[in-house]
Amino acid sequence: MNGFTKTDFYELIYKNERLSFLQYIRKDIICDVCYITLKNVITGETMTFDKSEIRGLRIAGEEANAS
Repeated sequence: MNGFTKTDFYELIYKNERLSFLQYIRKDIICDVCYITLKNVITGETMTFDKSEIRGLRIAGEEANAS
């Protein structure tokens, strides 16, 4: 999950839930846990995900990649 850009839109599978229209905000490491923060550009909602729970992540329009 390296190479995020703030101009791309991402699709994410997290705990069997598919989320779309996400824009990268930041990556944090807290107590050896990596968190990825993304913002839904349609709703404006900002969400933080535990990287170990992410099942798939891709740039919108590309094939899914579980990391």
